[in-house]
Amino acid sequence: MLRSVMGVYDGGKEELKEPVEVKGKINVIVTFLNEIEISGERRSCLERLLSRRPVKIFPFKVKDLIEEGRR
Repeated sequence: MLRSVMGVYDGGKEELKEPVEVKGKINVIVTFLNEIEISGERRSCLERLLSRRPVKIFPFKVKDLIEEGRR
């Protein structure tokens, strides 16, 4: 599963802006964003991207999507 969720980190505690259902232990990547880097239009774009619903793609379709994107 690959999923991005906005959140806030404050002194050792992280708070996600939306619930995420996971079963068991799972690896994560945490990226700290400076407020300066995500202001204005960039923040708006990031919020729109993160508000989209996940799309399930079958592994055999990934190659087709990559080739189509290169055209």
